[in-house]
Amino acid sequence: MPSTIQADQNLGYRIVLGWGLGSLGLSVILNTLNVLLIAYLTLVVGLEPALAGTLILLTKLYDVVTDLPMGWISDRTRTRWGGRRPYLLLAGLVTPVAIFLLFSAPVGDATVYVTAALLLYATGYTLFNVPYLSMPAELTMNVHLRTRMVAWRSTFIAGGTFFGIAAAPFLVGTLGGGHEAYTTLGALMALVIFAAFVGCFLMTSTAQPVAPNQAFIPLREQLAVILSNRHFLTLMLIKITHLLAVAVNAGSLVFFFRFALGYDMKVLGIYGAVTTAVWALAMPAWSRIAQVKGKRFGYFIATTGHVLLTLSWLLAEPQEPMVFMLARAAGFGIISGGMLLMGNAMLQDVMDLDYRDTGKRKNGMFAGMYSLVEKITSGIGAQILGLVLSLTGFDRLAQTQAESAIRGTYITVALIPGLLMLSSLAIIYAYRLDERKLLAASPDARSSA
Repeated sequence: MPSTIQADQNLGYRIVLGWGLGSLGLSVILNTLNVLLIAYLTLVVGLEPALAGTLILLTKLYDVVTDLPMGWISDRTRTRWGGRRPYLLLAGLVTPVAIFLLFSAPVGDATVYVTAALLLYATGYTLFNVPYLSMPAELTMNVHLRTRMVAWRSTFIAGGTFFGIAAAPFLVGTLGGGHEAYTTLGALMALVIFAAFVGCFLMTSTAQPVAPNQAFIPLREQLAVILSNRHFLTLMLIKITHLLAVAVNAGSLVFFFRFALGYDMKVLGIYGAVTTAVWALAMPAWSRIAQVKGKRFGYFIATTGHVLLTLSWLLAEPQEPMVFMLARAAGFGIISGGMLLMGNAMLQDVMDLDYRDTGKRKNGMFAGMYSLVEKITSGIGAQILGLVLSLTGFDRLAQTQAESAIRGTYITVALIPGLLMLSSLAIIYAYRLDERKLLAASPDARSSA
């Protein structure tokens, strides 16, 4: 094992952009499903909201079985294509098929079909996301270069978010919102995901770990070490509250815009377009804030803004002036980009510090746990949304909803997400890993580990 860690590594734009490209596919999946899946399963396929939420949650629990072992497997994999990259290619073949099948579900009694499609999708997502998130901390020990990598990733995520919360609703609305509209959307999503995942595999062909780790650690031992890492656990608590808030809010948007505000899907598409355009424009500023003021500071400021904007939906009224909606869209674009950049960069710092301290790579396990939290919280969010809609009397066959159901959409789009975001501020304040502590970690400490 080498006795020193290379302090810097200049990665070519092909690798930086190629790695970031993978997030386009991930973001297309995550945002499109967060925004449209519950609406599609209830309003088009015909499932009851509570049942749709339950199916999504149950298939997310399947990731408990797959995500952590996937991280352990990718940590141990050695091929001529590298340890992580073969799974990127395999995911590029599996995931597009799963997404197309999901959005081609038969109308009516489709419980078994939807469950199978969701399980296949979850498998493909795990195959890509866990190895993918493990890569930056292996490719460079330079803290600021990793932040720039994550900034590029965030830009691609903005593109995927544009697809999921702008282009997808606009396309579905333009095509009439029926089964054929969603099948067309599924085919388009499959093409984008294939291009992003396979493109990421091809463009990172020359990527080499700075200091490859040859020591294997048993799965149980890795899991125990990760669960004792206070920086990682604190970061996971933050992400749980954020991801749960985003999942509930995003899934509510179709119902809220249509039944509470009286807007159609095309207006939701405009809202999403403004959000993602501002998101991309704000990314250089957030990257600069991360370098000058630190990631924790940026995370706290962005989350505070998210709390205020989310709760402002409680003041929204039917057919309110478009300028109010667009102002919220722009605000969410600014703060969402900052939250995403800070959170993902902090995860890479946690991986880096663990390697500096121990000399053993556990990136796959860290990424697997992170991915598991991401998917389970999205499933719980879908379950919460489905239950609130059912309990407040939402009627999937009605063109207009009862007052209680309208109040339910305010609860899910504003109140629940806002309170969750608010609760995370104390956890962010308690987070203690910063750039100075990371750079002060002894590179040679691992030689005696």
